[in-house]
Amino acid sequence: MRKIIIFLVFSCFILPQLAFAGAWTLPKGNIWLEETVKWMWARQDYRSDHGMARKNNDGRSTTFASISKAEYGIFDWLTFLSSIEYKEGNYSENARPADWGVYDVSNSAFTSLQLGAKVRVLKEPFVLSGQIRGEWYLGGKRYTDPVPGSATHASEDRPALSDGNNSLEFRALAGKKFDNTFFLPMYVGGEIGYKFNNRHVCNVVPFFIEGGVWSNKWLLIKSEIDGIWCQGGTGSIKKEYAIWRIGPVFQILDIIKALRGQEIKGDSYMDSVTLAGKSLNLELQYGNTFWGKNTSADQEVVMKISGQF
Repeated sequence: MRKIIIFLVFSCFILPQLAFAGAWTLPKGNIWLEETVKWMWARQDYRSDHGMARKNNDGRSTTFASISKAEYGIFDWLTFLSSIEYKEGNYSENARPADWGVYDVSNSAFTSLQLGAKVRVLKEPFVLSGQIRGEWYLGGKRYTDPVPGSATHASEDRPALSDGNNSLEFRALAGKKFDNTFFLPMYVGGEIGYKFNNRHVCNVVPFFIEGGVWSNKWLLIKSEIDGIWCQGGTGSIKKEYAIWRIGPVFQILDIIKALRGQEIKGDSYMDSVTLAGKSLNLELQYGNTFWGKNTSADQEVVMKISGQF
């Protein structure tokens, strides 16, 4: 009951985005929390033909995002998911004719709230789960112009943080760990689904592939590809992207055990992925949008802090 109360308080005040936590579900009564911060920047955009082009007038975009997430194990095979995202964006042009004036605009908002559930349907020979989540638009289509001259520009030129749509998404998730099969312990996972969007945003097929190896029992090196593909004929706002990310996960509880000379028993060091027990992790990532359509060609640095209890 104490864990449930803590979870509800966190949800009410932080309103935690659904995580890509893989196919594994939480043990009954367990809580998993994660705070993600992202810094993104770009000087180029992906056009409608998937080609790249410089932003107008040597434009630069920067974005900060904070994503708070919470999950709760209702049963060993059923996990409740919740998430909220906050964004700040800035766009400036540095090579404008002098008589055009300065163009430097910004925007900030809580953009979306997501709630959902994950159901595990198979444990062996690999983990297979199904996931459903709803997403509700909160904000991000209003604008703040710190430079008075920018008020003369059309609102669509300003840094919108959201397309303003609600959605309903279904996913299938699969994952497997290999603790003794290969030279180093590792895991792989994949996700595929379908997302229904409203407000003229095209429906998309989200996809996600991840994998990682433990170089030792407290350090996981992982990489992932995260993207969406737009289904033609389902909306006038058509966006696609694929982002590659890579970085280390420092498993803090295992680091503490190692410093104290304690044994890390069995495959408990895999709990940061399999969600089988308590964990406290710090993850750092670099990401690059290597493919896209009608979207910014962002690079990003990501930091995540997560814990399970």
